[in-house]
Amino acid sequence: MVIIRSNPYNPEKEALVTNKDNTTCKKYTGGYGIAIDIGTTTIAASLFSLDSRKYCGNITETNIQTKYGADVMMRIMNANMGKASLLHNIIITQTEDIIERLSNGICAMDKVAQMAVTGNTTMCHLFLDKDLSGMAGTPFKPAYTGSASLKGSENGFKKFPDIDIYVMPGIEAHTGADAVSVICSQKLYQTDKVQLAVDIGTNAEIILNNKGNLFACSAAAGPAFEGKGVQCGTRAGNGAINGIKINRLAGNIVLDVIDTSNNTNSSPGQNIQDMLILKGICGSGLVDAIAELLKTGVLKTDGYLISKEEALQNGINPSIAERIHKNNEGNYFVFYGKNDFNNKQLCDNRQHDILITQKDIRNIQLAKAAIQAATEILLKTAGITLNDIDEVKIAGVFGKFIHPKQAVLIGLYPDTGNIEFTGNSAGNGAAQALFDQSFRDLALKYSRETTHIELANEKSFQDKFLNAMDLKKW
Repeated sequence: MVIIRSNPYNPEKEALVTNKDNTTCKKYTGGYGIAIDIGTTTIAASLFSLDSRKYCGNITETNIQTKYGADVMMRIMNANMGKASLLHNIIITQTEDIIERLSNGICAMDKVAQMAVTGNTTMCHLFLDKDLSGMAGTPFKPAYTGSASLKGSENGFKKFPDIDIYVMPGIEAHTGADAVSVICSQKLYQTDKVQLAVDIGTNAEIILNNKGNLFACSAAAGPAFEGKGVQCGTRAGNGAINGIKINRLAGNIVLDVIDTSNNTNSSPGQNIQDMLILKGICGSGLVDAIAELLKTGVLKTDGYLISKEEALQNGINPSIAERIHKNNEGNYFVFYGKNDFNNKQLCDNRQHDILITQKDIRNIQLAKAAIQAATEILLKTAGITLNDIDEVKIAGVFGKFIHPKQAVLIGLYPDTGNIEFTGNSAGNGAAQALFDQSFRDLALKYSRETTHIELANEKSFQDKFLNAMDLKKW
């Protein structure tokens, strides 16, 4: 039996804020500014009144460049094969479209006067139309260092030619402005603390502050947690499963589904069986899926999803075992399929079963192992251990909405007992840079003073990566 519960949370309304007062503005007479975080998979932008510093709205959507590769190396390859101008034009067109939609109903387009940009090094290069040939292989070398300031017209903007653009500085080739944004917005430079921050995205930026000595690296986590690279993956939005529970004794499954359509008139936790078409599983739901399958015993810590026959032999509830199937690519587990529909018409109209495959699980393992191995490298470089850490900060929009105990169970991040979820810290850094010159100065300072660790040059990384593949606590 499957129970579908409503979760009215709307992730699209998560705001980037510069202070505690994030009251939404309606209209102001002064100028407006845009803070934008250009991620490999997702773009998040917010509009602010420059005079009042009030938040006016935001848009989060998939980076259209994803059609030219799910990760930065594919973007770099495409850029170096003659598609650099195309990729630049795509991001400029999408950025201008986002600004236009954000300002609609709030202000005239010519009132949007400033923009602060953050993102990984590759995304910043593509935004600024910089040469990526030095980023294709070791030794990785960016085409520029420091920050960039220019007019929209100088960067190919047609709708907003007079906008003043500021692009935050990065640290090194694959550890970019987004890492600097996290450092500065979260004050990861305090001399009396040991702090660890993990910004979970397609590239996971990992930052370690050892009492004022900063170390940073970037690990290729992949886009699985942002709804890409898994069969039923989807972005967090209406119809996305963002929470999963499996009752091992009864065999029941509870799916929490984001309901933003207002068509069901549902309240939090209300059973909305057959009232909402499920689109897939978003990042937090994937973490739950892996954790719950581990608890039931159908998933082993090495990532192997057992067969239905093996499950029955091991005494697993038949209602759970019957959800395991096999195809040419291996075993898969169905959380919601044709046998779970009460409404035949809805069953006939559904697009697909909601399931997780052996390949999906492997992609989650790769992301988890990359983050853990990279963290271990930073700790070793700094000469400290997890026990020395005073604060752990999990950044990124996805990171804010995962269930901590489930994430710790599968080993996505360490079980230190002092974890803070900070939301889109990179985007918040861009918002602060929009208003504050001293913040920009701070960003430039720590972009230069942070020690960058290039994982490709670390001989122990591969061994640590392989050792971290198991789905278990650190």
